[in-house]
Amino acid sequence: MRRPPGPRPSPRARPPAGTLKPLKRTSVRVQVFEQMKNQILSGAWQPGSKIPSENQLSKMLGVSRISIREALQKMAALDLLEARQGEGTFIREAGADQRMNPLIPLMLLGKNDINDVLEYRRIIETGIIALVVERATADDIEELHGLLQRMRKVQGTIEEFAACDLEFHIALARMTRNPVIIKITSVIKDILSSSMADVVDVLGVQLGLHYHAQILAAVRSGDKKLAQKVMAEHIESTIKGMMDRAP
Repeated sequence: MRRPPGPRPSPRARPPAGTLKPLKRTSVRVQVFEQMKNQILSGAWQPGSKIPSENQLSKMLGVSRISIREALQKMAALDLLEARQGEGTFIREAGADQRMNPLIPLMLLGKNDINDVLEYRRIIETGIIALVVERATADDIEELHGLLQRMRKVQGTIEEFAACDLEFHIALARMTRNPVIIKITSVIKDILSSSMADVVDVLGVQLGLHYHAQILAAVRSGDKKLAQKVMAEHIESTIKGMMDRAP
């Protein structure tokens, strides 16, 4: 039987092989480790404190002891935990060599250490903003504007505001197009995050809103010297504010 005249149906398009892979759900073991890590980041587990036993953690998280044990072993390998014979497992007292470990910023950062982070930011971020003025695209400036708008919307919530504040500064580092700056900022992101949250908690949101608006305006105008001046003033005012409120 002959096919009736007319256009032939086009063959169904097939996706190229090997370009997409099924998404994998995060394993229980990864989730257990993340929750334990967050106990340190939140300050719930302080340096020198004893953590719950394997049995207790298993019941608290609703997972097997095997998953708990693997997470504990991973944390011990990172020098976050230490086992004491006959006493249990404790959060390790961190030394100076662990100061750059991005897993444990809150455990390491006291008030004086936050000032150390701010001094680092004063040196690095004035250089970062100079590169941003030179290299920022129209899309970059629009992104910074969007982040500033988000900061204004969430200013009633300290945690959300601090997260947006950090995202603004992470975006500036990315806009330098310098892979070393981007990588270092990524490595210390948790340290920056923890100090940012503390600063917002102590000083509030108005200082950040004021200076971020000025930083955006300076980048938009292409004025490198002004941008560096505003960034330096931003960090200096933060340092002064934290020192004035120190106990």
